[in-house]
Amino acid sequence: MAAAPAAPAAGEGAPSCEARIRAVQRDILGRNLATGSGPPLNAFQQLNPYALEQAAALDRARAAGAPAGPLDCLPLAVKDNFATADQPMAAGSLALLGNQPAADAEAVARLRAAGAIVVGTTTMDEFAFGIRGLSGAAGRVGNAYDAWLSPGGSSSGSAVAVAAGFVPLALGSDNCGSLRLPAVYNGAVTLRPTQGRFSSAGLLPLGFVNGTPGLIARDMGLLARGLAVLDPTWRPEQAVAPPDLRGRRLAVLARAGDQDLAPTTAAAAAALRQAVELLRAAGAEVLEALVVPGLDTRLGSDFVKGSGRRIDAQLARYPGSRRSWDDICGSGRLPPEWTPAECRDLMASDPAAEARALRRMDANRRRLEQALVAGRLDGLLLLSDRRGGAQRQPSPAITCMVSSTSGLPAVALPVAVDGRGLPVGLEILGAGGRDEDLIAIAAVLEARRGPLPPPRPVAPLPSPLDLAGHNRLVPLLGWNAWRSRRGEALGDLEPARFRALTRELLHRPGDGGKSEPAPTAPASP
Repeated sequence: MAAAPAAPAAGEGAPSCEARIRAVQRDILGRNLATGSGPPLNAFQQLNPYALEQAAALDRARAAGAPAGPLDCLPLAVKDNFATADQPMAAGSLALLGNQPAADAEAVARLRAAGAIVVGTTTMDEFAFGIRGLSGAAGRVGNAYDAWLSPGGSSSGSAVAVAAGFVPLALGSDNCGSLRLPAVYNGAVTLRPTQGRFSSAGLLPLGFVNGTPGLIARDMGLLARGLAVLDPTWRPEQAVAPPDLRGRRLAVLARAGDQDLAPTTAAAAAALRQAVELLRAAGAEVLEALVVPGLDTRLGSDFVKGSGRRIDAQLARYPGSRRSWDDICGSGRLPPEWTPAECRDLMASDPAAEARALRRMDANRRRLEQALVAGRLDGLLLLSDRRGGAQRQPSPAITCMVSSTSGLPAVALPVAVDGRGLPVGLEILGAGGRDEDLIAIAAVLEARRGPLPPPRPVAPLPSPLDLAGHNRLVPLLGWNAWRSRRGEALGDLEPARFRALTRELLHRPGDGGKSEPAPTAPASP
């Protein structure tokens, strides 16, 4: 992973916050939409036009003697489904372009109060409904290790922004794998917290039953620092990596109810074996092939029913063109695979379905926690994707449902690389409220694993974009990509097609990503 520099310490010789954020912006404007080495990363939906002003204000506060916050001048990216008072929030949808919240989501406000500077909002699957990194608002996101491959989703841009070294920390959300899958596919780390532990105020809801905010970070230490800001009850001393894992008991979860969790490829099996060996070498006792019967890990529509009325309540507070979920469904700007009727039914109010989802969450939680207690276990191990690393198409072998249908916390981190040099991820799931313990265990595993190979370098644009041009170009990319996807059965967007579209818009006079027309440049081979 290309590491973004750590937050500067206040004092003589330290760079100003404004200078640091300017450098971050320059890097994003040079590499985010570059196509010389493949499809663009396209991690950012919009860049914050007020970030330099906010950084300068932090510099003035420092000079006046104000104490530094725990995330002092740390560049932060925010998923496009969180309200920010200084940038529009579209949740990846063409139908919501221009919706401007009046106030920050609570998670955003907490991170800013700790000193973080929001450099921009990140691209995501539309309404967080998917794992492909595709949206009408921005087009396609590329994997940081290989932009031709899937980045995972729905917090695609947040994970890629961290992995590419644009920012060290990003805010995302998770219903089923939306933090965990993109994080591990891109060599980053994350935690899906105990359900309800972090405030969802200001997060456009997809499935209030199991939706949650969370963070994606370059390493476990920084992840723990950020989580301590999100949750005032966080116990930082319990999240510190111990010298070893003696006295800890873990188990490989082989089956959860009817869901098989065993690896399906040699690379995935090798990564799981390596993780087990590293944990044992650290002193942990690791049991093999645990089966927890009686679980129902199917997600289904029950988990998103009723979200429409919650979206209505949130949109009513924005001075935007869409005032309700029904308005969005009738906008003519839906994902190509959705019909207006399907859109309306998807999140329609259904108290019986909502009650079924809550009962299933409670039953699964109780069965998993009983298994943890009976086995005297500190955590359960399972691959994030039974196939291993990222592929061209979304995986049918993901395992996010175990945590997402129980509400139990799960930390996710890459534990190995496959033969293609791509990260392979592992989840460690624990009892409710034991989030800090999971971070501590994962930090030991991370240290034993050692550094990952960095993502593939991205050659910057010969002539970098400016901020206003970037913010104009990305919705244009989304619009043109959306038109090119219409009528396709699954609404897929081929990487080569999106690369060509990006190049065309970058080099089209008067319609490119600059305040002035981009110069004509020869296409790379």
